[in-house]
Amino acid sequence: MIRAPLVNSVLGAARTTRQLLLRRNAFDDAVGLAITQPRVPSASSSQPPASAPAPRSDALELRALSSCPLWFSACLRAKNALTRALEAADRDSVEAHLTRFGALLRLGRVLNSLGALGPSINFVEKRLHKWYDQALKDGISRGLIVPGTTSGVHAKKMLSVRVEPATAELMSKEATQRQKYEATLQRGLAGQGYLHFDDEDLTGLSMPMRSVWAAAVGSAAVWRAKKYRVPVGHDAMNRIMPFCQNAATREKMFEAYFANFHGEVDSAALDLLRARQELAERLGFRNWAEYELKPLVVGDPATAQQFLDGFWRDAEPALKPVLRRMEELAFASSGAPATRNDRSKSKLRQCDAAFLRAVVNREADTWELAKFLPADKSLPRILEVVGRAYNVDFHEVQKPELAERLLNGWHRSVRIYEVIDGPPRSGAVGVEAQQRRLGFVYLDMFARISLLGRASVQLAGAAMVCPGHAYVSMNLMPAGMGSMKLLNPEEMLAMAHELGHAVHMLCHQGSAQDFDDLPLDVAELPSTLVETIALQPSVVSQYARHHSTGGPPPDALVKSCQRDAQFYVRSLQSANVVLGLHGDGFDPHSATPEDLRAKAVSLWQRYSPIEAHPGFTPLGEDPGLHIGQGANHIAYLLCYMRVDAILHGQQQGAPARGKASVERWQNQDFAGRVRSQLLDRNYPGQRLATLLPPLTMSSDSAALDKKPNIVRPLPHPFPSPPSTGASLLSRALA
Repeated sequence: MIRAPLVNSVLGAARTTRQLLLRRNAFDDAVGLAITQPRVPSASSSQPPASAPAPRSDALELRALSSCPLWFSACLRAKNALTRALEAADRDSVEAHLTRFGALLRLGRVLNSLGALGPSINFVEKRLHKWYDQALKDGISRGLIVPGTTSGVHAKKMLSVRVEPATAELMSKEATQRQKYEATLQRGLAGQGYLHFDDEDLTGLSMPMRSVWAAAVGSAAVWRAKKYRVPVGHDAMNRIMPFCQNAATREKMFEAYFANFHGEVDSAALDLLRARQELAERLGFRNWAEYELKPLVVGDPATAQQFLDGFWRDAEPALKPVLRRMEELAFASSGAPATRNDRSKSKLRQCDAAFLRAVVNREADTWELAKFLPADKSLPRILEVVGRAYNVDFHEVQKPELAERLLNGWHRSVRIYEVIDGPPRSGAVGVEAQQRRLGFVYLDMFARISLLGRASVQLAGAAMVCPGHAYVSMNLMPAGMGSMKLLNPEEMLAMAHELGHAVHMLCHQGSAQDFDDLPLDVAELPSTLVETIALQPSVVSQYARHHSTGGPPPDALVKSCQRDAQFYVRSLQSANVVLGLHGDGFDPHSATPEDLRAKAVSLWQRYSPIEAHPGFTPLGEDPGLHIGQGANHIAYLLCYMRVDAILHGQQQGAPARGKASVERWQNQDFAGRVRSQLLDRNYPGQRLATLLPPLTMSSDSAALDKKPNIVRPLPHPFPSPPSTGASLLSRALA
């Protein structure tokens, strides 16, 4: 919502009154009360017409969805309808109203995270969930709701009502500890305190990079001892560590930043790991990693560890050339001879590694490439790339003018797009365009800045608000006052990735709850695919244009943003940290915060050729964010390998980046096949079936056949990915 409490209160009250007078409820409309017709399938898709709810005919107005009483009223009607269906023993009606009630509860949670519903939601949400849980229990006991078969129910919710109260309390405790951990981690990422530097301290950073830390009044800020006041947070680390030529500045920033993650963050992580271990054991698993890996194609921690070890064996040779050049630069600057003497670990300092790697890989060119990625002009072009990949078309609606946004409630940072099924067609208007409408995407570009001038540091993400509506939060740092926002290549790729999620959400044929329960290595595959396509050099040239001249970037700049082996190794390190902390090798109950930090470093070190700095902790980097999400981060690496196989098949090496391959990937036939196989399908309750060990452990086939509420564990919907990362890494070296 727009940050205007008084205006929000007045306009929200007016919109609520209007709905009451018209006897309309925007929450009922949002979850698809008026379902009249199936969506027309894409001409390039082999899927039959869908029976899923048709999306709303217009974009959501957040202002109309900001009334907690109206939300409660919609939930109450859904609850009463579900109760009547249970009394009538109508299984189809029970599933429909159960899906509707669950969708309303889910919608309330999503809207609350967007700041649309006020704190009063917390007073009624518990009562609503009690009603929902009781209806679930009644339906299961009567055989009207079948785990693994009845759709529209979250797996964890189904699980929570099947277990004894003590286990349900542990599930609630795990969720609470996760929230506490993520809040504590956010404080560390945002940073505490400031460092003060002059121009000579920040040599190597361009003026646009350092200008955000200068005083708005320039040299008139006589109260400052030094020119730049740098917050010790994640954004400053990303600017200083790769590009600052002053080694003393890099070391000072490194130590100050990672000091934010000792103590409180370690303790919060340990509390979360303890809660998860208790819950996993109560559910019949040895540890949390075993619980969360079961729905993935790797299946168990031992298989996952074998996969990671194999990938590291493939990656080590790819890292050596860059590591050798980094050492030569380090030794040259110190005057020492450039010899390694077959050491198992490089003697490079970790606080210098990012800078030396940036020099070797010419990462400074990525900031030059940013000049070809002005946000306003590049955004329509990247939407075209995503559209061609999945055979959809984006049209912006509701321009972000202040007056209109005050009325509809969306922040001016949000861009609203209508998504049409099929390629652009100038004649597709009116009824035809409405029939082919997949829904709407709400692209929130920038992070909100606190009153203290600090931005929240969160991973970009996408969420299905309700059928036909997907919200994408990029959390980008806004440009400084009077400056143009230029996107760096990673920001652009993250945008393509999240837009891939959004299109997947609009194409998905099941309910929002079914989508949420997709195995992570299934849910992340469509977004990873479009992200990979957007990275190809000939595709980058399609959306990158100079902010002033409009010309394309030179080939050298385009090559600077291509991912090398180090990118995949960082994902490998993160996956190993979260896997190891949730596995058998770490006992959170007997560990101290210091033990947790040491274990996290050793897990990171397993796949690193550089010794960790004494002050370093992986919780200050991506692993810290991924620990909150769970133990299944390996899914991302699996997706990169599977995407490589989809795009290139058995082809090896550099030729796969040619224009002919890119033209094939952007062909309507290829997009149609990808849509039908990855986006339009409604996978069965894979996760639900595997999260209910008491229902799947019986080996008696006759017992399984006799009891309708006992389901067989389903196989993973995709075949195993390639057994080696050599093909993927060979393309990273090309």
